Amino acid sequence: MKKHKAVPPRFAKHLILFFLKDDLAEEVQGDLEEKFYVTCARKSHFRASVNYWYQVLHYMRPFAFKNSALLTLIHFGMFETYFKTGWRNILKYKAFSFINIFGLALAMSVCMLIMLMLNDQNSYDQFHKNKDRTFRVLSKIRKSASPNASSPVPLARTMVTDYTVAEAATHLLPGVGGDAVYGQRSVELRGYFADSSFFRVFSFDLENGDVSRALNTPNAMVISSEVASVLFQGEDPVGKRIEFSDRGLKLNRIDFGSEINSTPVDWGGFVISGVLDTKKFKSHLKFDVLLSAASLPALHKEGKVPDFSDNWERYSFGYTYVILMPGKTQEDLNASLKDVVARNYANVEHLKGLRLIPQNLNDITPGIFVGNPSSFQLPVEAYYFLGFLALAIMISACLNYTNLSVARAITRSKEIGVRKVSGAKRTNLMVQFLSESVINAFLALLMAGVLLILLKPAFMKLWVNQYLNFDLQGHGFIYLMFLAFALLIGLIAGIFPAFHLSKYSPVAALKNLGTERRGKLSIRKLLTVSQLVISLFFIVTSLLIAKQFRHFLEFQYGFNSHNIVNIPLQGNNVTVLSNELGSMPGVASISACEFIPATAMTNGTGVRKSGSENDYTSFEHLRVDENFIENLELTIVAGKNLQAYENGDRFILVNETASKRLGFSSASEAVGQILDVSAYSEPMVVIGVIKDFRFQTPVMEDQIGPLLFRNQPEQFNYLNVRVASDDLKSTLAGLEQKWKAVDPVHSFKYQFFDDQLVKVNQWMGDLVSIIGFIGFLAIIIACLGLLGMAMYTTERRTKEVGIRKVLGAADSSIVLLLSRGFLTLLLIAVLVSAPLTYFLNNLWLQTFPNRVEFGPGIMLTGCAILFTLGLLTIGSQTFRATRKNPVDSLKIE
Repeated sequence: MKKHKAVPPRFAKHLILFFLKDDLAEEVQGDLEEKFYVTCARKSHFRASVNYWYQVLHYMRPFAFKNSALLTLIHFGMFETYFKTGWRNILKYKAFSFINIFGLALAMSVCMLIMLMLNDQNSYDQFHKNKDRTFRVLSKIRKSASPNASSPVPLARTMVTDYTVAEAATHLLPGVGGDAVYGQRSVELRGYFADSSFFRVFSFDLENGDVSRALNTPNAMVISSEVASVLFQGEDPVGKRIEFSDRGLKLNRIDFGSEINSTPVDWGGFVISGVLDTKKFKSHLKFDVLLSAASLPALHKEGKVPDFSDNWERYSFGYTYVILMPGKTQEDLNASLKDVVARNYANVEHLKGLRLIPQNLNDITPGIFVGNPSSFQLPVEAYYFLGFLALAIMISACLNYTNLSVARAITRSKEIGVRKVSGAKRTNLMVQFLSESVINAFLALLMAGVLLILLKPAFMKLWVNQYLNFDLQGHGFIYLMFLAFALLIGLIAGIFPAFHLSKYSPVAALKNLGTERRGKLSIRKLLTVSQLVISLFFIVTSLLIAKQFRHFLEFQYGFNSHNIVNIPLQGNNVTVLSNELGSMPGVASISACEFIPATAMTNGTGVRKSGSENDYTSFEHLRVDENFIENLELTIVAGKNLQAYENGDRFILVNETASKRLGFSSASEAVGQILDVSAYSEPMVVIGVIKDFRFQTPVMEDQIGPLLFRNQPEQFNYLNVRVASDDLKSTLAGLEQKWKAVDPVHSFKYQFFDDQLVKVNQWMGDLVSIIGFIGFLAIIIACLGLLGMAMYTTERRTKEVGIRKVLGAADSSIVLLLSRGFLTLLLIAVLVSAPLTYFLNNLWLQTFPNRVEFGPGIMLTGCAILFTLGLLTIGSQTFRATRKNPVDSLKIE
């Protein structure tokens, strides 16, 4: 048999051998292993492991058990008794039961939310008939850490014509983004060029139109039902002709306000050949329109779209999908792709080491992080991170349950002794205690369901969700998963207490009068310290992330963004629109630019002194008009500003850093110098030097990099309107009226510059919310554990407290006596957690080029918060014990 690196879950294999009859166990194990390796090859190791566990649990039935004694453990009459006993114990120890159930519920609600998220993500692309045989081809160059989702344009055609591995292949070409006009109505469209194989590879159904012919002819267009309702308003769209002008709008973007809108290019008329309701299909492909790839030759000929149909060097341009022939495997596809690379890249020096990697359609969402994705999504690594946080909370809650259950061991020792003397076996007692734990877990599940209902709206309001579009609605399967999850948590949380409580000997248990030898608390101490260690980690991490986020929000960029409204041109003439809006009262000044600075947009170019043989220096490059410097209140330190554009202007501005990088000793020395700029065929002349300012977001760079400005109106995409009026509402209404006078087709869009600078860092705010919330839960669970332990300790020492008070002990000495052990645990937790917390937080903090200082202040603040919460929790019980009448305390039996 072929050797595999992946192996079935070992614990599941042991379960088979332990529970099942020997002859059946061998047969079942062989069958399951074979299925496991097949699933590994076709899907993933994770899915194979989950399926293996499912099959193992499916065989856990009475007819298959080897030991008849095991049948006694599943006798339903006994379970009824265990349930009654467990329910009575829950009611008897109400406070402890509530602490356990509420702690488990808090943790379970977070885990259930993540289960809903994963269920939502795993539901993508499941409607495709051939999903298990469909692969997207990724491209990866040697110097890149992660692959790109895109691949060369000729690849799809080559896989079908030159190889026998593919049944069908299709290539999606991005670059469709502009305005569709029908009569007096207009709408923005974003999508792909798609060939006639699109509907053969993907199982999208059309509401109107014929899938077999929808993309076969030139100038054919399939639109979404949303677009159809806007453009045609109830008319049958199929067969209607629309006019389309491309503006270079990107298909998938996070809208920070830096979208490139090129000058509109008329692509002519297109006939609607189909209507697709995209909301019915949960796919990683997001689009408004599909243009037939048969339209490309004419657009290539007219120079409106670049022709990469035979270009292998553009290795990352578009998206290739392949359906394998029946009987072919991923390894066969891998071999074919390696041959493609060998044939087309052997003599391409700068692309040596390039790899083409198949990715199954089922593994795209959620999937690994890839560059140039076809849609915005969280990579699977983010779910690992969220899962780690949820696991930490769940472990803390289980430790809490275990700790309090072990603490109750002395109280229940007589009960255990009586049951053992009456003939109960250890296995019976274990099942009883596990039953109590499972009952607690299912009660926690009910409470977690209520918490989840409250939690979901808050999660859906996170900024990032407008791009992820999570659908957190449950269904039958996920509810069964919740039940299984509660059962699992009940068993995990109760397994140690069950072993611990059931091992008591009858004589020792009956002789135990409520005392406990020193050293017996070591397990409880370890569990309590573990909870406090986790709590301190989350407290400090939350404080640090909040400080980093505040640093980003208060970041000083070096320009004045206050009261500036950025308005996308949407293809309009910059001069006409600027003059119209400038006539509006309340407008102080207007400038124009290619994209908005400090909004995560980059546009690099190479620069060197003219005639030099040195390598080009990488510069950021932004086109702006002559009013931009004054409008943003930037400072010119040498030379002069850009002038009004004239045909052929070759003047540029550079910043101080650029002047130094090019080797000039002063800013004034750089003025008048001639530079070669790789973005232009002609040399550029430095007309002035501007004072350094933060051109990029703080998360992208720490040191200010070199930058050049050039006045090039055909590249402008935004107007920057500085508003002087205090009545912003009426000013914006007036701007909208002016806009409509120039452009009655496009809607008026705008964003305040200050809001854009906040939005670009809003992902950090979501992280603060998530970490802070989970940290809050960890602290609550730890405090609940401390509260339960304090209640238990004061209850056990009630008589001791009464005696001490009768003998004259002061309240303060009794408080110290009862609290001393807990304070010691708090101190130990701080000593253990502080270095671990510092190390782990420095790992992620070092990834930020512009970061806050992680000094002792944050650590001391976190420790102070933990001590304060711990003292308040413990003090609530110790002070209560000191206020009791000693006579009443001494009466307690």
